[in-house]
Amino acid sequence: MIWLALFVAVVVAVITAAAVLGRVDGSLADATTTMSHVPLPDDQLTPDDIDALRFDTAMRGYRMSQVDAVIDRLRREIGDLDDELSRARQAGRALGTTATSPGSSESSESPESPDDLGGTEAERA
Repeated sequence: MIWLALFVAVVVAVITAAAVLGRVDGSLADATTTMSHVPLPDDQLTPDDIDALRFDTAMRGYRMSQVDAVIDRLRREIGDLDDELSRARQAGRALGTTATSPGSSESSESPESPDDLGGTEAERA
């Protein structure tokens, strides 16, 4: 009888440990690679570059220097894209105001309606 109780206790302990470690429901994260951290490419980033990004793990998580470098790089690229977008919007506004200015060759007014031409349709035909 003591052997049965011991066996049940061991089985319960193993199942509990497996559940705590995530081995029961198959919800483990992707296995980490043994490869060293590969930094981001120097040219413009693509979504695939970000998806493929992996950091080395350290005692209490990821290596802070690697994560900080990537965050700094992303911050710079986002800032550059924001600046480029602002310049493009300003250029678009400048083109829009130039086209509608009084001295421009294109008129911003709509063409005359048939009622503004005067007379009846029969007289205009």
